[in-house]
Amino acid sequence: MSLVSIAERFLRERRPGRALTMLARARIPIFVPDRFALRHPELDIETTSPLVGDYVREVAPGILDGDVVIKDQIDVAGARTGIGLLDGGHIAERDATIVARIAAAGGRIIGKAKMTELGIDGIGTLMHYPMPKNPRAPAYVPGGSSTGSAVAVAAGLARYAVGGDGLGSIRIPAAFCGLVGLKPTRDRLPRDGIHSPVRTLDAVGPITRTVDDCARLWQVMAGEPVIDIAPHRPEVVGVPIGGPLRVSSTIWRAFRRVLDALGTRAERVALPHFENVTFLGGMTGAYELASGKYADRVATPTGRMSRALGSSFSPRDVERLAQHRGELAAATERVFATTPILAMPTTAIPPPALSKNLVACNTEILMLRALGAFTPLANLCDLPAIAVPCGVDDRGRPLSVMFVAAKNRETDLLAIAKAVERTGLGRMLVA
Repeated sequence: MSLVSIAERFLRERRPGRALTMLARARIPIFVPDRFALRHPELDIETTSPLVGDYVREVAPGILDGDVVIKDQIDVAGARTGIGLLDGGHIAERDATIVARIAAAGGRIIGKAKMTELGIDGIGTLMHYPMPKNPRAPAYVPGGSSTGSAVAVAAGLARYAVGGDGLGSIRIPAAFCGLVGLKPTRDRLPRDGIHSPVRTLDAVGPITRTVDDCARLWQVMAGEPVIDIAPHRPEVVGVPIGGPLRVSSTIWRAFRRVLDALGTRAERVALPHFENVTFLGGMTGAYELASGKYADRVATPTGRMSRALGSSFSPRDVERLAQHRGELAAATERVFATTPILAMPTTAIPPPALSKNLVACNTEILMLRALGAFTPLANLCDLPAIAVPCGVDDRGRPLSVMFVAAKNRETDLLAIAKAVERTGLGRMLVA
């Protein structure tokens, strides 16, 4: 019996301490390619494409006028929707509404983008495919779960990508690949043709190289008039006190440098349970996976453990999760009454280095906490959030800042992101 199977048994028996002990001892191998990008010989690297398969639909010219990739959790008529599952998913009979809007606006859909199994992994380990390397930092992970979406844009295969964000799955790969990623309010977009195991957390949104492209794709997806976004520098932003982990000193310097360049004052704000957002997000996601229609289809060790953990919850556990989530959401609403924007680093650490032992479970747990130290706040409270490049460290790894706004205030976030972009900090070294 494998260590993962034993840990699953302990969770079924409501013995989480024993389960975590087994996980800490387990080493789960993954395949990590030595090179990258079949379609980019100038990088002297060659392996997997970030796309599940090529899929080209000719469209009339329109406002988007560029190639688009769609995350493999979203239906594109005639293409397979795999959701990162080993069993291959289903062939979509019709476009999701957001896909139809993109095509009608001149977006040339060239493929479905690879994703981690059911969007569970934030590192970018595609257990059923080789991992595409990060075009901006080839020795480091690209992030997930919208791995293929971010890599395709960063590598120049597409101008636009649509990703999905359950606990940071747009913003983390956007941050690691030096891109702009917008996680919108969940119900701002039609939900038909979008498949997710985390039914109350997930939202789909754009990943692009520039804020203007992000705004354009967002407006098309939302069915809104396509207009230029003027940059806006907020006078004050709220910076939440505490957090699950200490932030890398380089990332914190990059974050402070952005606020200084904008001339924005930081005001510390207290949010209940903010230090536990990674835990609350992970537990909510595990419960929704275990109680949903995809529970029996997971095949990876990470997916199986999430399912087993979610299956072990008692009604009281579920009630407490909902209570803490409600308290956090109510507190953010009170903060927004006086401080309309929250600001924080997108991740607590820069992109981790690729390693064949990356998913040794004791390492992965700590790493996922660092990747998702801040991003789950927006999902738990159904708030829009945007990740914006804010520099590179001395190893060439992209760094990113995140802004969060009240529900339906995506335009405010795009305006601030454009102001950050205009500072020119996105590709500057953080000393």
